[in-house]
Amino acid sequence: MHNKQFATRFLIPYYGLLQTLHLLTLARAGLLILLGTPAPFPILPPPGGWTDQAMAFLYGLAFTDVAGILMGIIFAAQWTFKKNFNPTLGVLSLTIFITGAIVFGIGTFPSSAWATYPVAYGIMVVLFAPSPWLLISLLRGNPA
Repeated sequence: MHNKQFATRFLIPYYGLLQTLHLLTLARAGLLILLGTPAPFPILPPPGGWTDQAMAFLYGLAFTDVAGILMGIIFAAQWTFKKNFNPTLGVLSLTIFITGAIVFGIGTFPSSAWATYPVAYGIMVVLFAPSPWLLISLLRGNPA
């Protein structure tokens, strides 16, 4: 099998699984917040906690994330289970996701949350690192 095809065939199901776990994590955090409990994950706070402005930023980012996540799950499920390849849906989802990840990093890194929890934030980076590779593969028109 061609290396690019292998990468895409592995990365699409991986992306779907990752986005499913991402959605479940956001749902759990949202539920905890609605119940009045500070969500310990996925937005581990800096030592002084998140400001109200930072939380508003993170809530907005979470709503945008959900749209991209749902598109990503649909994209991956269609390809994985039905062999229906919709690269446009994948590119749209990945663009939303990667842009959100960049904005999340730029918005939270200066707070020292990353320095306080380097392992947790590092794991997020490692888990999501293959996403740009999949986006590039889809933009190049590599077959799945």
